[in-house]
Amino acid sequence: MRTPHKISSLFLRSCAIGSIGLISVAAGGFSAAGAQIVRGAPPVATTPSPTAGADTLLPPLERARMAQAAFERFRVTNLPPFRGGRSGNNCDERVGNWCYWYDENTKPALEPQPIAQRRLQLTRFLDSLAVLDPDEPWILGQRVRYHFEDQRPADALKAAESCATGTWWCDVMVGFSLHMLGEYVTADSVYAHALTKMLARDACAWNDLSMLLDQDAQQTYKRFSCEDPKRKEFEQRAWWYARTLYLMHGNDSRTEHYARLTMALMLKDAATPHQNGFTDDERELMLRFGISTSWAKGPASDPRDRFSFSIVSHEPVPAYRYIPAGFVLNNPAISDSADWRLQLPPVMGRYAPPYAKIFKPLEHQKAMFRRGDTALVVVSYDAQALTDLQQTAVEAALTVSPGDKPREYQTRKSGGAADGILTVKAPWGPLVMSVEVAAPAKSAVARARYGMSPPYAVGTRMSLSDLLFYKPYGTFPKNAEQAIPHALPTERVLASDKLGVFWEAYGTDPAGEKMQISLTVVRELVDDPGFLRRQARSLRLAREVTPVSVIVTDMSAFGARLSPRALELDISTLPKGAYIVQLEVSVAGQYVIRADHRIEIIGP
Repeated sequence: MRTPHKISSLFLRSCAIGSIGLISVAAGGFSAAGAQIVRGAPPVATTPSPTAGADTLLPPLERARMAQAAFERFRVTNLPPFRGGRSGNNCDERVGNWCYWYDENTKPALEPQPIAQRRLQLTRFLDSLAVLDPDEPWILGQRVRYHFEDQRPADALKAAESCATGTWWCDVMVGFSLHMLGEYVTADSVYAHALTKMLARDACAWNDLSMLLDQDAQQTYKRFSCEDPKRKEFEQRAWWYARTLYLMHGNDSRTEHYARLTMALMLKDAATPHQNGFTDDERELMLRFGISTSWAKGPASDPRDRFSFSIVSHEPVPAYRYIPAGFVLNNPAISDSADWRLQLPPVMGRYAPPYAKIFKPLEHQKAMFRRGDTALVVVSYDAQALTDLQQTAVEAALTVSPGDKPREYQTRKSGGAADGILTVKAPWGPLVMSVEVAAPAKSAVARARYGMSPPYAVGTRMSLSDLLFYKPYGTFPKNAEQAIPHALPTERVLASDKLGVFWEAYGTDPAGEKMQISLTVVRELVDDPGFLRRQARSLRLAREVTPVSVIVTDMSAFGARLSPRALELDISTLPKGAYIVQLEVSVAGQYVIRADHRIEIIGP
């Protein structure tokens, strides 16, 4: 049976209490996190079996509620101690009386066997009551809830599929179970169908992203009413870019959100490990950071009261930023890799995809070439140095999308080594690119994601492609098709190796014209904040200090408006460090056009 999430993040929750109290910590997203809440605790006397003494004359619903509440009292009594390094006094964020923190280093305590046994008794009892009252939604919800908690999502799905009322409640229970099984495509379809059955206001609430958006994104989102088509467009855009891996089929980021909303329904009128039940503050924490999957008994909420204690709940880790930053959503094509950082602050929400417990940056090189109104995007990558991607089957994908409206253009590769070259075609213009390698058996992934645009050339007849670095192979490539197989899978090179540089010039005179070509390598300055400013300063100084420079006069290709060219650079004199390789091409009748590419010399 598959465990959908690895437990590990923490929630501690606190509120004012009486002489007997408890701090409950609810698990947030999938990462080391914690949130805390302090509340009055229920009596913790020895609790009988959830089915003991159940009056068979009572209606099934009432018997189910009594048994479920008895189990939660038993759980609280028998929780293991919390042994984390942080507490409710050291919060990353407070929501009402709750304190949330993220901590990947604290492992949750193992659940005592008596709790697991008592939960199994409860689920069997609830299953028997469902036979007596198969249409009762509350009983169905608790069956799905506790089967999931017991790490049996297949049994949760079986229970959900037994619902025969045809309501959206049945659908969301099925969608929840499918999501936890990793059946994201089907789960997304089921949830979409459920939304069509809801009242308009309910569907709007289910699609509401407000809690997950940073301030920049909220300013845009809140301008749209539920009826405004632009609101739906924004939501679709946000969920498209929120996907951890574009190579995954379906949209598990979106179904995770719906699954959290489904769990909120299950918890709404039911006993929980926290005395005050499921509050609005706890609901917000769960929607933002994830579903609690483990609980522990924390430190005393009142040191003077030996009967006072707290409850710490854990969420799976590692958990990553859920929705991209507002400035990325607004213009993803100008984003760089830093804008897609997994923990980019402020973290409004987190998600711990079970297939990405190990997440690494991907070593790669990309280039974009023009083919009429189409872009040919090339990526050479190498993840073989990552031990988590070694000696296992891997999947790889290169996905690009126009920056103005998400639309997927993708090339995939399954099997083989964790390196290779992928190409894909998409409409010419600013794009978002994501190249990904995944090892499903190890729940390990490597990714590079950012925006990309053609080199700047406005109002000119001639323009340039990106620069593609390649490993010299004895002759100069005559076209991109010859250069691509030799593309370097990295932008980090040794000074002892010659550096091949390939590019294309577009719009050249078919009759042939003289081109003045300058290829310069200059040190990237690191004292300025921001890559663009450092790059600008470096290039301004290029004429004063030029570690490597090649200037040639060439003729454009005859009979064609595309002129491929290549040069080889001797970089053996360059010390270790970051550099910018800049190409300048000038022809009669227009200003000098440029393209550049960063490299790093990592050794002699």
